[in-house]
Amino acid sequence: MSIPAKLGKYEIRRELGAGAMGVVYEGWDPGIARRVAIKTVKGADLQGAEAEQTLARFRHEAQAAGRLSHPHIVQIYEFGEDAGTQFIAMEFIEGKELKDYFDSEDRFKLPEIVRIMKELLAALGHAHKNGIVHRDVKPANIIILGDGTVKVADFGIARIESSNLTQAGSVLGTPAYMSPEQFMGQTVDPRSDLFSAGVVLYQFLTGEKPFTGSVTTIMHKVLKEQPIAPSELNVQVPQAFDALIRKALSKRPDERFQSAAEFAEALEAAASGQAAAEATMMNGAGDATLAGATIADRPASAAVAPAAPPPAATTKRTPAVAIATGLVVVAAGATAWFMLGRSPATTSPAPQATAPTAVAPAPAAAAEPGTAVITALGLADPADPRYAADKGLLTADLREDAKRQLIEKAAALYVDGQSLAKNYGLLQAKLFTRSGEFIQAIEEAQPQQNADGLMSLSAKATVKVRAVQKSLNQMSRDERIDFIRNNGDPKIAVAITTHSAQGDVVDPNAPAQRSPVAENLLKERIQSFGFRLWNDDARNAADFAVSGEARFKKLSAKLQASGITVEKFVLSSWSVKCTDKKSGEEIYYNNQIPEKQSWATEELALRDVGRLIGEEFSKSFFLQHFNFTAQKVVLNFKGLPKPELAKSVQRELTGMRAVLAVASHGAAPGEARFETDLSGGNASPAELVGNGIVKPLNRKLGKTCFNVVGSSGAEVTLAFEPGCGDAATLGRLDALPPAALYDAPPPRREAVIRNPETLKKLSI
Repeated sequence: MSIPAKLGKYEIRRELGAGAMGVVYEGWDPGIARRVAIKTVKGADLQGAEAEQTLARFRHEAQAAGRLSHPHIVQIYEFGEDAGTQFIAMEFIEGKELKDYFDSEDRFKLPEIVRIMKELLAALGHAHKNGIVHRDVKPANIIILGDGTVKVADFGIARIESSNLTQAGSVLGTPAYMSPEQFMGQTVDPRSDLFSAGVVLYQFLTGEKPFTGSVTTIMHKVLKEQPIAPSELNVQVPQAFDALIRKALSKRPDERFQSAAEFAEALEAAASGQAAAEATMMNGAGDATLAGATIADRPASAAVAPAAPPPAATTKRTPAVAIATGLVVVAAGATAWFMLGRSPATTSPAPQATAPTAVAPAPAAAAEPGTAVITALGLADPADPRYAADKGLLTADLREDAKRQLIEKAAALYVDGQSLAKNYGLLQAKLFTRSGEFIQAIEEAQPQQNADGLMSLSAKATVKVRAVQKSLNQMSRDERIDFIRNNGDPKIAVAITTHSAQGDVVDPNAPAQRSPVAENLLKERIQSFGFRLWNDDARNAADFAVSGEARFKKLSAKLQASGITVEKFVLSSWSVKCTDKKSGEEIYYNNQIPEKQSWATEELALRDVGRLIGEEFSKSFFLQHFNFTAQKVVLNFKGLPKPELAKSVQRELTGMRAVLAVASHGAAPGEARFETDLSGGNASPAELVGNGIVKPLNRKLGKTCFNVVGSSGAEVTLAFEPGCGDAATLGRLDALPPAALYDAPPPRREAVIRNPETLKKLSI
């Protein structure tokens, strides 16, 4: 195809590349003597309905980008048409795509990463303020000039807020960088661009894209999975970036950064004060290298002339450096290829079954109110055919299952086990999959393949259990579910004060008076819930403090016919509130005066005030907000026939829903001692152990092998029956799936076990 001599007023000098919509040329504007890049599209080269849509989008690209004037955005000069060829004349950029740096495995120092990302975010912020969403933020559209300056190119699929060209239902973008709402065909907004920017930052920090595979696999991961924390893939990444990435890549737009400026501030905060400023962040492979005229796989972008790389990105990395010391401990092990998400050589043997190993260490006390440290066991069946072609998917599923189990355990702190099982499908879909919202920090052990044929991964995390509780409350309202709560016994303090005024005359110095009449009525209602009342002088020991303040006016009127003076009391103002004493949170407040005409006496008014305040609260209100805590119970196992049994028991405990956390302590031969945090309400420790631990263990073993033989305070002693010491019975502990699956709801068992025969055994 011949190169045109001119397009509009521009002289064409050479072809820079061919794209899906047309050709990009280097041009010359003779009027002001400057080089330009000219992107073209020919309607005749397009097919049917596609032609009209593409040309319309092309025009709108010019309209969108032409409204933008920013030092980090490629400047659009003109949109025109010449002999059926539409074109955009734009700034000629001499630089290199960020994608090329990623492809050549160059590395950037942390300050350079922060600077480049801030310039990218500044460009996006400017576009967003002008009503434009880029929709295709990716390394190929981020140009690094010779001096290191960033230029953002290709607003070719940008959505103008007033446009109806790309509304909900259209899916445009590059899969590895697309947000969940783009995959789902939903309407996008600036937060979608910030998600894509988060993907770019992740690639800067780790050298890997967070979501990889086929388009279908990428979509599944973007919608359902949390990527590995950057500091796990590159030990030189400060851990502060883990939380930043979690927020940037949140599945729900409301949970991401709400503006580019907010993202930039968080980026600066994460990088500030880090001794690792000189540490280098590894960059990894991006899409296939684009060179010469091979840019046909994406819309033609602003021309990018070759330029020397900036000083920060001049050194290559090797794959060995990319994984660094974080994987040294597993490099020689059979499970290393799972951790790395790569398949072993075809001649390598399959991973050997190993004896269970000790799980993550026991939790320390949660540092923040409303959080708890929880341990859990993620499970996956390697026989699932999905893993045959993608070993990395197995590791990802293990991690996600462990996170779901962490949230399930947090929910079990508040919801009765039978109620949780009854509503398991909904909880799984609406709550457990949202682990990223609730997990603050997580530690994971190495994945291992067990004698039962399953892969497992133990995890310990700080979980925002109060946030889980609030989500349960919201689900109750949204889904109209009456969750049966664990037995709680909140302590409630009550205080109601009153002020009286004669007519409109108010004495500001008059002290408030406590009202025993109103308080007693409120106390009677609270006692009807079965809750304990706490004296006001010990309010700090209470779980909740209910307080009310009422102001009355005493009005007098003389009846002219009889000469009798009539007095009445009216409520001029009131306020009712309830405070969570553990967190200091005001969980209820109301100052809207109830509809009530008047009262003949103040005592009658106070009685009604006490009743009205009581009606503001229900039993479910306190249970929904009560900060249930786990019971700390020490388990002493006696009569274990062999030392290895202690490790098997610890693995079983880690997977049980009732066991929020477990830690092993030294014990004499034949014994085992564990410190645990148990959920299940305020039942006795022996009852919690019997129902939540002994029952599933014995069910797995097929007979009564463990028994509670003693209980003293927070210590429970369990004995192993001598008759269960035969090899066949002991072998069941390792050869059969974890005991937690025997008591699990069918959807949980079916999500893990793929063998129908094994499922039958679990349901017996």
